[in-house]
Amino acid sequence: MKYWTERSDIPCKDLLTWARLSTSKYHTWLKRYGKINEPNGKIPRDWWLEDWEKQAILGFHDKQTLEGYRRLTFMMLDDDIVESAERSFS
Repeated sequence: MKYWTERSDIPCKDLLTWARLSTSKYHTWLKRYGKINEPNGKIPRDWWLEDWEKQAILGFHDKQTLEGYRRLTFMMLDDDIVESAERSFS
């Protein structure tokens, strides 16, 4: 926005309106500019999986090295290799 505002002498607010962006969204982007993206959800923990589950996942991955993690996930579910979910411990 700064690039176009400086070169066109059109106020930033007008450019944002034309681009259908709210000023709050623009300022949120400015605050985050140059920062590393951080995950929105919970970070996986090692203790969520049993050792045998980890070995089953790694073994399946070693056999299917050309597949991405999402496809591998569905393939493991289809083949009944292992199914893991977050566990809550109290």
